[in-house]
Amino acid sequence: MRLPIRHIANNIIWTTQGTCWAVWRVAAVNYSHAPATAKKRRLKALEALFKTLTGEPMLLSLCPQVDPITVVRAMVADVDLARSPRYEQLGHRVLDQLEDSELTGRTDWLAVPLPALSRRDGIAAVLSAAKADIDLQLGLMPAPLSPVEVARRTEQAERLHAQWPPSVSMRPASEAEILWIYGHSARRGLAEPFLPDGSEQAMRGRGRTAAALGEAVFAEGGADFGSRTGLRGNPVKRRFLQISSEWGDSYQALMALSEMPEAFALPGAAYLQQMDDLAFPVDWCARLVITPGRKAETKTRSRARHLAAQAAEYDGDPAGPPASIAKHQDDIDEQRERLMGSAREVEIRAMITLAVWGSSPQDAQDRAAALASDFGATDYTFVRPVGQQLQLWQAMLPGLRTPRVMLGYAQYLLAPDFAMSMPWCGSQLGDERGGLFGLQLASGGARPVLIDPSRGPREDASASMAFLGELGAGKSVALKAAVYNVLTRGPRPGQPRSRGRAVIIDRTKDEEWIRFAKACPGSTQVIRIDEQAEVSLDPLRLFASTKTAARFCESFLTLLLGVRPMDLEGVALSEAVQAVLERPAPSMRTLVDELTGRGADDPAAAGLARKLRAVARKDLAAIIFDETLPVVDTDRADSVVFAVNALALPKKAELASEHRIERLEFEKVLGRAVMYLIAAVARETVMKSRDEFGVAVVDECWWLTSSDEGIELLLELVRDGRKHAAAAYVASHDADDIGPADSAKGLILRGLIPHRFVFRQTSRTLAARALEFLGVDSTDTDLLDLLSSLSPIDLPTQERLARAGECLYRDLGGRIGLMRVLIPFDEAIRQVIRTTPASERTGV
Repeated sequence: MRLPIRHIANNIIWTTQGTCWAVWRVAAVNYSHAPATAKKRRLKALEALFKTLTGEPMLLSLCPQVDPITVVRAMVADVDLARSPRYEQLGHRVLDQLEDSELTGRTDWLAVPLPALSRRDGIAAVLSAAKADIDLQLGLMPAPLSPVEVARRTEQAERLHAQWPPSVSMRPASEAEILWIYGHSARRGLAEPFLPDGSEQAMRGRGRTAAALGEAVFAEGGADFGSRTGLRGNPVKRRFLQISSEWGDSYQALMALSEMPEAFALPGAAYLQQMDDLAFPVDWCARLVITPGRKAETKTRSRARHLAAQAAEYDGDPAGPPASIAKHQDDIDEQRERLMGSAREVEIRAMITLAVWGSSPQDAQDRAAALASDFGATDYTFVRPVGQQLQLWQAMLPGLRTPRVMLGYAQYLLAPDFAMSMPWCGSQLGDERGGLFGLQLASGGARPVLIDPSRGPREDASASMAFLGELGAGKSVALKAAVYNVLTRGPRPGQPRSRGRAVIIDRTKDEEWIRFAKACPGSTQVIRIDEQAEVSLDPLRLFASTKTAARFCESFLTLLLGVRPMDLEGVALSEAVQAVLERPAPSMRTLVDELTGRGADDPAAAGLARKLRAVARKDLAAIIFDETLPVVDTDRADSVVFAVNALALPKKAELASEHRIERLEFEKVLGRAVMYLIAAVARETVMKSRDEFGVAVVDECWWLTSSDEGIELLLELVRDGRKHAAAAYVASHDADDIGPADSAKGLILRGLIPHRFVFRQTSRTLAARALEFLGVDSTDTDLLDLLSSLSPIDLPTQERLARAGECLYRDLGGRIGLMRVLIPFDEAIRQVIRTTPASERTGV
């Protein structure tokens, strides 16, 4: 077989049939888990585009293989490997792991035949193409197209593109991308060429390169080319296409959409989008014939007359005409009304072709049967016509005429109806480069999800992340994997002072974060907050800026002493703090002396001094009031861990009302205030240098967001982190812990965190809150059921481990998709990242 491709230049294809096609690469949008408003917006955008298209456009969606080497290159593209030996080793391990996986993606295209510029040009194009075809058959190089012809057709394609609505984003395809389409089609399931990114330089000899793809043998139903007897069995049951080439034998099963439901609506009507949710990759093509509404209405009127004549034939029959005639009449009347209801309405004759493939004929046919069965329940019927597999395969190639077999499977729809199929709505997640964070669960194969933690600040966006999920759902493992990604990717080429930093607050009794930080690359500093404190967290000594010291000191003491900022005690405290900061060597001890001196004339100051002296006598208070301790220095280490398990904290229920807060034990009051101060140190540490990307890590963050001061502190870190190359990584079980829904600042905080991970939630109430935080419909029963089924625990051990880490992820671009977080392929990390008891870690 020889493809009728004569020449390719820019995004234009010249064929030996005298036609000329233009190809664009379409930017898909996530649809499956998108908010309802985003789905409606995409539906309207597609409908507007289809009303603008004319002629016989072709929609194409293909699943390319993903090169593991390309993934690893994207991982290490902006990392100084000379300073990151652990990350370089990680790249090698990732490559070894991915080579054994079926990595796929999805890419979408629009191909449109360009009309002749004039009648004379049309005749000249046919004659020139015929001569080129003869030259190719004789083995001669056809005459090249003139630069003037290339420029005219390119300009024509640009004018055509300018007429389409910009809501469906697309760009002209490159020559390499167009050639990839042909190469992919002939080598599905084999070592196919990898998809170019569109930045390649123009090539020479495109016509012959495309024709060379025809150097393959096509066999309907398969053929054993090495056997004298050929394949055995009933040939009618072998409904697949075998393509033999130098790369091996590709077994493909081609299907056509033959029937649709009589009535349909979203979400069930989005059958093209649902191809991305199957257990194996599926390529699809939609060849359209678009007729203006008024012209289509004339044909519809003729069909109405024909049906009326059929009904008249039963006038003498007591049973009357069949019910089907009346039904068809009603359908035609509705269609005529809709066609005439808008001057822009069009009729679309859609011919849909699907392609699946496998490593063997039986594998390909099994996948085709599974696909037909999946859609059979919704009255979408896909058939594999006997002896027409090659024609269906040709139907999926731009530049070729619509095969005759497709005409029998045409579906007549209006633009809104066809738009409901939701083409070009595949799912993509993550960044173009970054650490391998997980695998997207779509299109059968695995799609790598890369996350560049510092991308947000570079693009004037926040880099903060939030992790939600019930106990054991995987949020803590994902949080640690994100921190590991920061620490390993920190050093950048040409920036000697660059590094990744993390300040972590470890509240666990077994100090799991300390073990994890020590296993990560770089140096680790552990600061223990207990009775044997070795450093001071005195806010008046800690912060160099007078304003910063005053603010954090007042907020700390407000929590510790239970005073209100605008009460007399709060005013007295503020005045005393300011006076101490104006003198040399300020400290909490000097503040007590200042308040004692003011107490002679001010009862409020006297009361504050008495309270502070009582606090200073406590063992745990030495970290604040002992002037002999050195001030904590967090500048040197890559990861800083505050071990605070000795601090008593109020329970979440105790913070639910002012009445219970006022009756807290002193240890809990002190612990809550000290934790706020530690969070302030973490904020200042990660925002200190723009040469470093730092994250403040707060697991079980309810203790911080339970107070207005804590919310304000976290909100400032999220807001200002963009300017200081810093971010907050927070995790909890409840979305209200991230940002309380009844607080204006809490709602703002929610909205400013772009990266959101939601893991298993079996509680309907918590699941609804998590979905609302994610930005989707919190009452969607399908999504609620999905959250409860993520990473199921009632499975055999190996299956349970294989599904661990499943979550819904909203990335920096606002796209939402289903993915599975991967534990880094670093043996030192894999030994310490899980919190499951050791006896339960089978297979880890």
